[in-house]
Amino acid sequence: MLFNFWLAEISPITGKWTLTVILFVTLIKFLGVAFRFMDLKNAHKHWKIIFIVFILLFSGLAGLI
Repeated sequence: MLFNFWLAEISPITGKWTLTVILFVTLIKFLGVAFRFMDLKNAHKHWKIIFIVFILLFSGLAGLI
């Protein structure tokens, strides 16, 4: 969270790259939480694939808006 704040407010990276990096970092954090606390690491392979594809599509659409 602090990294995203630093990136958005203080970092010299500007424009579309800022949004891309923030979405990527948020995606990685979300997948980490999902696999750790939602117990996806022990889920069936099909559920993992469906979940990851959904999150990637959602992130891609959010990046376009």
